[in-house]
Amino acid sequence: MSRLSAVKPAYWISGVLLAISIVVPLLVSTYAKDGPRLWGFPFFYWYQLMWVFISAVLISICYRLVSAEERKRRAAQGLGDPDRPAQAKEADQ
Repeated sequence: MSRLSAVKPAYWISGVLLAISIVVPLLVSTYAKDGPRLWGFPFFYWYQLMWVFISAVLISICYRLVSAEERKRRAAQGLGDPDRPAQAKEADQ
């Protein structure tokens, strides 16, 4: 079996979302214009600012996907939940 098949869909989705948040703002031809204006601001400025917020949302989605996948992986290996405090782990033993 190839190592490529071992990669979970959550990692693929996260990679695509991260690539979108990096590549799209670098495509200068999409925003190198003055209009339409929003509250007097040229398109260039409000488009770039919009991508700051979109990227923050996409990165938070990626974080949640990867965290959930890592939690599942750790549970399958019997390592427990990494978010659980150490005191609670000691009390169980």
